[in-house]
Amino acid sequence: MSEEANQPKEKHCCKKLLVLVILSLLISIGALVTSIYALVGNSSTGGSEKAVVISKQYDKGKSYDKAKESAKPMIIYFYTDWCGYSQKFVPFFHKLSKDREAKKLFSMVYVNCEKQENAKLMEEFKVQGFPSVYVVDKKGNHTHLDNQLFFAEDPVEAIKEAAEKFIEEKED
Repeated sequence: MSEEANQPKEKHCCKKLLVLVILSLLISIGALVTSIYALVGNSSTGGSEKAVVISKQYDKGKSYDKAKESAKPMIIYFYTDWCGYSQKFVPFFHKLSKDREAKKLFSMVYVNCEKQENAKLMEEFKVQGFPSVYVVDKKGNHTHLDNQLFFAEDPVEAIKEAAEKFIEEKED
């Protein structure tokens, strides 16, 4: 056979190889896109639960200004809807805001840090991360509660106890 007869065979093999390479690339890109979607789309809930839109589902409480008018100290939950930790811990704060004892002692305030009208409040409290929980006494003194309280065996009780301790110290 001549060299000319082998050329069509080589071209055919090259075309097959090129098709396989392109197919492999497309499959890899598809897998990468799927992985990124899983990571970004569900990172706030560990990938197994649907993300919660905090501002729609839980933010039904008093505004900071209304809570300030009351005679009670406040517990303030600063959050963003996009923050995975805010997503994870808002159910604990919601449970705290429904706790009878806590409701008697404190006004519960949710502050959506994505809203421009809350920028001044975030600056006042020097919010640097999400979620952030602050306790404010009747005189306006405030303290940031350690986020490790969310990892306590009973986060609701841990936050409530830390808030009560701060208020007692300020009253003395």
